[in-house]
Amino acid sequence: MTSLDAVAVTHRGHVRDHNEDTVAIGGFLSNAHEGTPVTLTVTTDRPVACLIADGLGGHQAGERASVAATRYLADAFTRFGDPDSVQAAVRKAGEVVRQEAGWSPSWAGMGTTVVATVFAAGQVICVNVGDSRCYQLADGTLVAVSTDDSPPLLPGADPDAVVTRVTQSLGGGGDADVDPHVWTGTATAGDQFLLCSDGLTDYVSLDDIEAALRTAGADAPGAVEALLDAALAAGGKDNISIMLVTVRA
Repeated sequence: MTSLDAVAVTHRGHVRDHNEDTVAIGGFLSNAHEGTPVTLTVTTDRPVACLIADGLGGHQAGERASVAATRYLADAFTRFGDPDSVQAAVRKAGEVVRQEAGWSPSWAGMGTTVVATVFAAGQVICVNVGDSRCYQLADGTLVAVSTDDSPPLLPGADPDAVVTRVTQSLGGGGDADVDPHVWTGTATAGDQFLLCSDGLTDYVSLDDIEAALRTAGADAPGAVEALLDAALAAGGKDNISIMLVTVRA
């Protein structure tokens, strides 16, 4: 039996005219209502997936790519709870996005990043493609369990200058299969995981993210709202999606 609480928020930011991010918790997908954290408690014998997909900004139909990938993976992850199957499902999601792009010339080149945690039988599997991230929160310290597919941001550089320079994505115009990054660990009561798009991490430092989480303590909705406020205060130049997952059992 897996039981967890997940608090999530997605926001278009101050600059973009629409939101290309898609968030899913246990099969429930985000919709047009954004800006207020939503909490879901999920208890089930099946694998539970928490997922953020960030449609590639500046590309055609990024929001369509993120929705297509999320819909496929939200279903697939309820059936697969081992690392190899999770990795294979993400590869298949890349095919789904490319097939979707073929339906209209205006969708050519659409793509999305993805980061997900899949909880099953006392195990947590993190999988990602692109630069959306997952951290494990341990004793107030964030430990990265995802791997970025993007060049490092140099000190003083404008995050917007590298936002489309992910070296790997689902779709995005390439025909090659993706090579998802996979991490596995033990899921025990009290464990916490932070998932986010680069709309948070490009504009708020890791130290400030840790400080916001420590200040909020057990108030997970307050922590997510504080992180959203920090990203918006830093300019909000990109779509922002944040999810804090707490394992209950």
